[in-house]
Amino acid sequence: TGFAARALLGAELSSGSGLVLDLLQFAEALEGADLVITGEGALDEQSLAGKAPMGVSNAARAAGVPVVAVAGVSRLSDEQLQDSGIRAVYPLSDLEPDPQRNIAEASALLRRVRYQIAQDCSRFQRLASSRRGRTGVRHRLVTASHPSRAPQRGPCATDACRSH
Repeated sequence: TGFAARALLGAELSSGSGLVLDLLQFAEALEGADLVITGEGALDEQSLAGKAPMGVSNAARAAGVPVVAVAGVSRLSDEQLQDSGIRAVYPLSDLEPDPQRNIAEASALLRRVRYQIAQDCSRFQRLASSRRGRTGVRHRLVTASHPSRAPQRGPCATDACRSH
């Protein structure tokens, strides 16, 4: 247990998501990013207790980079999302309320969400640029899909975002 490791081995307790983000050098991946996209099956009270999206959101907020989340379902209020640093959530359940169809059609639903994020990304890009005093830059996104995977960086790959 954690107590035994601390008492016998001198171990330190740390946030699991924070540790993984450090190992993945997430802070470095955020440099120059204009938007972070994170995801979770269900954004809920448990998410606020330190699950991966909150670790990602905290790191991005510290770097001044806006965060949006994609979730199967979101049970968080607008106030909870705002307090967590997540600017917007894109629940797949808004597109397909039936959980079984939501799961079966996740790929198609995610493509629709990707398009919606691309349409909205100009707004997020302006937020990030204004915080850093930058204008007219082609924006890069950091996608933090799961804390065990390295963050993906790259230009926004949709036509709606290529205008920057």
